Order: sequence, then C-alpha cells, then structure tokens
Amino acid sequence: MQRRHSVRHLLWRGGVAAVSQAMLFSGIYPLVPHAMRVLQKGEKLERPLRTALAEWGISAALSACRPAGFLPLPGARKQGPRPIIVLHGYAMNRANFVPLAFRLARAELGPIIGFEYWTLGRTAAAARQLAWFVDTVLDRTGAAQVDIVGHSMGGVVARYYVALGGGDGEVANLITLGSPHAGTDVSRIGVGHPTRELLIGSKLVMRLAAAPTPVHTKVTTILSRADALVPAAGQGEIAGAERIVFDDLGHVSLLGSRQVAKEIIGRLSR
Repeated sequence: MQRRHSVRHLLWRGGVAAVSQAMLFSGIYPLVPHAMRVLQKGEKLERPLRTALAEWGISAALSACRPAGFLPLPGARKQGPRPIIVLHGYAMNRANFVPLAFRLARAELGPIIGFEYWTLGRTAAAARQLAWFVDTVLDRTGAAQVDIVGHSMGGVVARYYVALGGGDGEVANLITLGSPHAGTDVSRIGVGHPTRELLIGSKLVMRLAAAPTPVHTKVTTILSRADALVPAAGQGEIAGAERIVFDDLGHVSLLGSRQVAKEIIGRLSR
C-alpha cells in the first residue's frame, strides 16, 4: 500500500539506514547519550549502565531485523477490533515493531500494518501521507476506524494527523511511545527538518500544543524516566491524554517491553 519512491530517494534512505545501523551496532547509541545523562544529572552509574546495556541489546537486535521491513509484520492477517497502523521513529523502519506486533497478534489484535515515511522530511508532509494511508486501509479492510501506535517521531506525526490533519474520529486510539511532543534537544544531532521541528520550543511543538483536544480519538502517551533521548521529565501532560511513565526503559526498549505491550493491548482490546 506504500507509494513508489524515486531512485534518489531510495539512495538517501539507504544512506540514512547505513548510518543508523553503524551507530546502533557500534554502541555510539545508546552508550554516548546515556553517559551524557549521567554526567549532566549526576546520577549513580549502576542503574543507568544497566539501562544502557539493555538498550544496546534491544537496539542491536531490532536493527538486525531491519531487512524484515520488506515483509509483512506479524499479525498482518489477524482480525481484531480494528486495524492497527504502526509508525517508526527517526531513521528507523517498521521492522522495529516486530516484537510488539508479535505480542499484539497473540492477543488477537490486528491486522497490524506498518507505515513507512521519510523521516528527514517535514512532519506535516508525513501526516498528509499518513492520512492517505489510513483512508486506504479503511477502504481495503472495510473498518470504520483504525488504531495507531507511533514510536518517537512517529508518534508526533500521528498526533499531527489526529490534531491538525483531520484524523480525529478516523483514529479510535492513538498510543505514542517515547515521542517528543514537547520537543527534545537531542534533535539537534542529525539532518533534515526534524533537527528544527522537534526542538523544544519549535514552531511545530508550539502549534501542536495549541491544537484543539481530540474529541473522538483517545490519546495515550507512554514514556520512561530512563529514556536518554526523550526523558519523561521533559514531556509535560497533553490535554485530554492518558499518560503512562516507566522508570527503567530506554528509548528503543519501549518497543521490546512486555510491560509496554500489556498496556497497549489493554487499550486496543476495548
């Protein structure tokens, strides 16, 4: 259901993927940002070190799954209450959702469908593509609504669609994992429009903060205090949204956590 891309676009995507893979397998992420967290916050080393090592393990494992992004996710043929669309984060792809999709499928939820978007582009453009994708899913499945689970930047794209792109009502439940709704200083490290749009105090962040509260879509934000990229302490409450905060999960570990999956299943089963 994805649109075709130009050769130039695919080469850019390949380059971004290669850099992302190198950072994850080498340990530049997550060891560097977690070390900076220890130095800046003066935290004791033992607990952040355990979190960082666990984050490195799950990040490397999910990166190894990247080629599986060409295949349907687990649960692609399941028939649950509503189709579930999952949105990956910056420089990632839908294969990051393999563990979570497996658990959702075991809970008889689905079909589970991955949406790919250009993470170096504008959030508004990705939200417009998401709107088209949702309409396509609804048309092909005959469903009245979809659920959306977005990780990191993917959650911001989905929130933009719900709050400003006409998605309120098309989406029954929006659940975001480690998403920088209030922005994050870490977005300075990178390339593309997110380096500006996802900064604390950016025009995009302020526009989303001023957007009307969704009337029909239930919004849940899931965060972690141990997330070195989008720590829960830097993300305020969103009006009308449910907020769930964990203590010891890294940014990518949110995708592999059984506890997080349980919270998501509890909300999407209704």
